Amino acid sequence: MSNFGEKLRKLRKGKGLSIRKLSELSGVAHSYLSQVETGKRGIPKVETLERIATGLDIPSIDLLVQAGYIDGLDYAKLKNEEEDIEWSLAEQEQESIYVDFLLDSNHPLYFQNKLLTKEEKAKIKSVIEIILKD
Repeated sequence: MSNFGEKLRKLRKGKGLSIRKLSELSGVAHSYLSQVETGKRGIPKVETLERIATGLDIPSIDLLVQAGYIDGLDYAKLKNEEEDIEWSLAEQEQESIYVDFLLDSNHPLYFQNKLLTKEEKAKIKSVIEIILKD
């Protein structure tokens, strides 16, 4: 099994998807997905990775990094720089803190000394949106 294939399988299973369900969601043949996961096929083309990412409901950039199309360290540095700039701009705009900005950012947020995961932040944002719905 190829390194990328292992990562793809882990992502798919982490989302609770069968190969057939991912095939249905992405429009990529289940046999092809199986061959990629087992290492019988090489790394898919960028267009195929984008379709798979859509099926997994993740940013395509994540798969492009995993597949080696984009250097992971360069991407991480760039992403951190972008977030630092966004954070600085948000702080300079006003003294107010925008909860939606914080929940959408990758900056660490804690509740009762527990680091919130991306999924937990999304759930909190959903609850707030329901409460504040007109």
